[in-house]
Amino acid sequence: MSPEPIPKYIEQGALRRANARYQATLEARRDPESVVERIKAAAEAKQMKPKAYIDSLVKDKEKLVAPEGTHPISAFWSFGIEHPEAPPNNKGVHFLDQRFIAEEWAAQRNKANPGVAQTLETTEGGRELDDMFLWEDAVIGALGGAQKGFNPGYARECWGRISTSYAEVAEGRAVVFGQTAHTLSILHQEELRTLCANEKVGLDNIHFAYEAPRDWPVETRAEAGTDAVRAAAQFNDPTLPRYIDPKAFAADAPEARKAKIDKVLTAATPAQEAGAQAEAVAAPVGQAPPKSVRTPLWQVGFKSTPTAARPASRGPSAGTGTGAGAAPDLAPRPLTTGMDGMA
Repeated sequence: MSPEPIPKYIEQGALRRANARYQATLEARRDPESVVERIKAAAEAKQMKPKAYIDSLVKDKEKLVAPEGTHPISAFWSFGIEHPEAPPNNKGVHFLDQRFIAEEWAAQRNKANPGVAQTLETTEGGRELDDMFLWEDAVIGALGGAQKGFNPGYARECWGRISTSYAEVAEGRAVVFGQTAHTLSILHQEELRTLCANEKVGLDNIHFAYEAPRDWPVETRAEAGTDAVRAAAQFNDPTLPRYIDPKAFAADAPEARKAKIDKVLTAATPAQEAGAQAEAVAAPVGQAPPKSVRTPLWQVGFKSTPTAARPASRGPSAGTGTGAGAAPDLAPRPLTTGMDGMA
C-alpha cells in the first residue's frame, strides 16, 4: 500500500510554527540591536566576547544531550515544500521548511509519550543559536560584521558545527525529514556522515520520513530507495563520491546494481571495508514508537493542495536550519529546485 500524504494535523501545526518563526524573524530585522544585546548578555555571563561565546556554543554537547532518563529519536531535516499558507522566502515563494514539519511531528510524539522525539532546534543549544538570527544581515552588522570576525558564511559555519555536534550525541533511531540529501546540504555534508560513524546510531538506525521519489524507476525505488542507501548515497552530482544516477541505475543488470550499492554502503561505513559486517545498533527501549503516533513514512505533499496564487514580489525568508538546514552565506536562504536542496 502506498504511504499517505503528510497528515493534516502535522501540516497545520507546522504552518503555525513556520508563521510564528517568520514573525520573530521580521522583528529581528526591525530591531537587530535587541538580538545583539541578548547575545552580549549571554557572552558576558560567561566572561566571553560574543564571537567566542557563539563559537563555544556550537561545540557544547551538554546543551544538545537529552534530559536524563530520556532517549529521544533525533530528527534531522533538509529543504522543504512549497505551500501557499507558508511564509514567503526571499524569492516570494511560499515555502514550508521541513524543520517545522519535523518539529510538529516531534511535538505530537511527545504528547503521546513525553521525551521520545526531538529536533536540533528544540534542544537547549539549538534554541539558543536559533534565537541569535545569525542568517540576518542586520544582526551580523550589529555584531560588528567582518571587523569583529563575523565573516560571510559565518551562519552556515555555526549551523554546520552544531549540526555535527547534534549528530554526534544522537542515540538509537534517527528520522530524516527529506527524500534524499543534496550534496550542498548540511544534512549530506555533516549530519548523515556523522550519524553513520556514530557508534550509538549507525547506518541501520537512519530512517527517512518520506518514501523515495516517485519519478525514479521502479528498480531504483526498490533497491536504491531504501533508508540505508539514501543515507549513504547522493543522487545529484556525478562528480562527487557515492553518486547514483536514478535513471541509469535502473538500466543496469541486477548484479551491477548490487555491486554499485555495496560500493556506496562500504564508502559510507569505512569501518566495514575489510568485509566485516557490523552489528546493527539496538535502539534504546524508550524509543519504541507509541502506537498512537507511528514513525512517519509519508508521500511528499499534503492531503489537499490549495490553489492560492503565489506573490511575485520579493519577500523575506524565515529559513534557518541544520542540514538543518542551512543556506550559504548570511543572506536569506535561496530557493533551490527540488525536494531537497541547499538546506
